[in-house]
Amino acid sequence: MAQQHSTIREGLLTGLVGGFIVAIWYLVHDIGRGQVGYTPNVLGQVFVGRDTTPGVTTVVPAAVVDYSILHFATFVVLGILLTWLTHLASRNPALRMGVWMGLVIAFCFFLGFLFMLYTATDQRFPWWSSMVGSVLGIGSMAWYLWRRHPHLRGTFQDAPLGDEIKPPPHPPDGLRR
Repeated sequence: MAQQHSTIREGLLTGLVGGFIVAIWYLVHDIGRGQVGYTPNVLGQVFVGRDTTPGVTTVVPAAVVDYSILHFATFVVLGILLTWLTHLASRNPALRMGVWMGLVIAFCFFLGFLFMLYTATDQRFPWWSSMVGSVLGIGSMAWYLWRRHPHLRGTFQDAPLGDEIKPPPHPPDGLRR
C-alpha cells in the first residue's frame, strides 16, 4: 500500500530530530566540561556575531539564543533537503549512489569548514565536539528517514548500492581485436 509523504512536514520532523540530538550532545558535552552553554555560546559568537576571537570564559546568553535559532533553522532546512533526496531515491533507485556520494562529499567539505573555523578562531572553536554533534545529527536524521521509508530499504535488498550501473554491452565478435 503506497504511503503519501509530505516532504515539508516529514522534513520538519527529520530536522527537529537531528537538531534535538545535537543540542542534547552539546548539553551533555558541556556538562562534562563543567561549562553549561559553552558550545552554543562559542558557536553563536562565531556564526551569528562573526567574532573570530569569541569569549570562552563567560556565557553570553544572547549568543546562545541566536545560535539556537540558527541551529534549528539550519537543521529544519537540512531535514527538508534530506527528505526530498530520500523521496527522490525511493522513486528512482538509480539515483541512490549519486545521493550517497553527494552527501559524503558535502559532509567532508563541512568537516573542512569546521577545522578552518577552528584555526581561524585561534583554536577557540569547538571543532571536535561540533564534528561529533554533526555525525550524531546526520546519523539520527538518516536513521529516522530509513525507518520511515521501508520501500527504500527494500531497494537495497533488490540491488546493493552501486548496482545501479549496468555494464556496457560487449561489441560484436567481428569488432574485437
